[in-house]
Amino acid sequence: MASFQIRPSKKIQGLIIRALILIIFIFASYFLIMRLISQFYYLKAMNHVPEGYYLPAAQDLEKAIYFQPDYPVAWRELGRAYGNLADLYPEAEAFPMAKKSKQACSKAAALSPLDGQSAFGLAVAEARLEFLYTHLHPDRMNNPYHPLPYFQQAIRLRPNSISYPYTLARYLHRQSKNEALLKTIRKLTSIYPSIYNRLKKEAFWSPAILEEAKKGIMQAIQKGNEPGKAHSILAHILEGEKDWAGAIGHFQKAMAYKIDPDRQKDYFSRLGRLFLRNGQPHEAKGAFIEALYRSDAPSKDLEGFFRTYEKIGFTEELPGFYEEVKNRFSVSGQMDILLAKSLFHGGMVDQARSTLNKKNRKEPSAEAYYWLARIADKEKDMGAMENAIGQATVLDPRNSRYHLLFSQVLARMGKLIRAQKEAGLAIRYADKPSSRLFVHRANIRLRERDFLGAAKDLESAMALQPVNAGYCVKAAEAYEKAGKLSNAAEYYKKAVSLNPANKGYQQKLGAFLKRYDQ
Repeated sequence: MASFQIRPSKKIQGLIIRALILIIFIFASYFLIMRLISQFYYLKAMNHVPEGYYLPAAQDLEKAIYFQPDYPVAWRELGRAYGNLADLYPEAEAFPMAKKSKQACSKAAALSPLDGQSAFGLAVAEARLEFLYTHLHPDRMNNPYHPLPYFQQAIRLRPNSISYPYTLARYLHRQSKNEALLKTIRKLTSIYPSIYNRLKKEAFWSPAILEEAKKGIMQAIQKGNEPGKAHSILAHILEGEKDWAGAIGHFQKAMAYKIDPDRQKDYFSRLGRLFLRNGQPHEAKGAFIEALYRSDAPSKDLEGFFRTYEKIGFTEELPGFYEEVKNRFSVSGQMDILLAKSLFHGGMVDQARSTLNKKNRKEPSAEAYYWLARIADKEKDMGAMENAIGQATVLDPRNSRYHLLFSQVLARMGKLIRAQKEAGLAIRYADKPSSRLFVHRANIRLRERDFLGAAKDLESAMALQPVNAGYCVKAAEAYEKAGKLSNAAEYYKKAVSLNPANKGYQQKLGAFLKRYDQ
């Protein structure tokens, strides 16, 4: 018996194919639409986070997860949002939010087991729960939360991360896990030596931490991780330990690497200071000169080098260094004065005077005469001081500082009329009103028995320093000697009101009232 097969017509076949395509399209569109809606809520949540609106962010992230349950990034960010919310509330209220944070982070880690960020988020969530549990249940010995394995997992997933071991270091410090902390510091600095500059500001910084950081930085050099910066940091550390030779060795190695052209001057300046510290003035001179070649402001830097020689105790090397500089660079006569200042402060008074006199023979300078006056003052040669500072005021008659020093030396010599005149010029040419200058002239006027003039100067000083009770007492005494008793009483009382705890002021007021039965 013959068999025969019923085949659908081509028209029916076409309808079936189109139906299948439509079903597939609808099915695919459904999942695509769900993902798009999920993405919309995720992006909306991320816009809330920078503003600190963590609750709306969490709500939008939950909606994103509703439409796309297998979205690990949304789960991870939800955990972070709940964690941030927990940090804003008291411990009892924070704990349930912290548990939600861990649940979300756990889901993210399960969905994406090789994602370091999810593992790290779980570690942070677990550490938060450990902290809260300890404070909420101080009587319970066994804390059920253990973040350390999660931190270790995150670091294994991202072995070159900086933030993960850095956060772990802070956690280990809080838990007093010192041995693990030391290992973490060594690992961290071996990956990224520059982190040293942040680590040394941490609460856990200590000599032991420093030693581990040094070991880690040495490992970084061996691995080729930021070798230039690593050598520079080691130089800085050894400089702090006064191992000048070691610091020089590492700093020279740092300079062998490519350095910022704009900082070459700073590198040679620092090298010069290290050479001086190590008792190598010849090498220091070469480094400083190299720095001057690279300087945009050589005069300013040269002044700084003068101070460096002076501060470190190599003032005797300054004249030779300066001669070398003059042979190589065009320098202004002002540098002679700056050299003399450093020689003076460094105790080389004769050399300072010789430099200043040589400068004045070539081109008279008010500032040079001022420093000659300072030298004469140090040697207690009042005549030479008077002559030098007088020359300074002639060459620069509008300089308050020169007139003040001239007034001071004249007053010490008993030449009070001229001293008072110079004090007035110091007041007139001062850049801004100075109570100190008015008090100086008041003291001269008191010596001249110009009590009323002295009182007026003291009032000017008080106008600039209204809370100075000492000025009030001096003004009161001046007014009393001038016979202005009501003014004297006013200022004695003002002194007591400004400083009622001062028994001396109270006694002065009491004695004044008793003298005049007031």
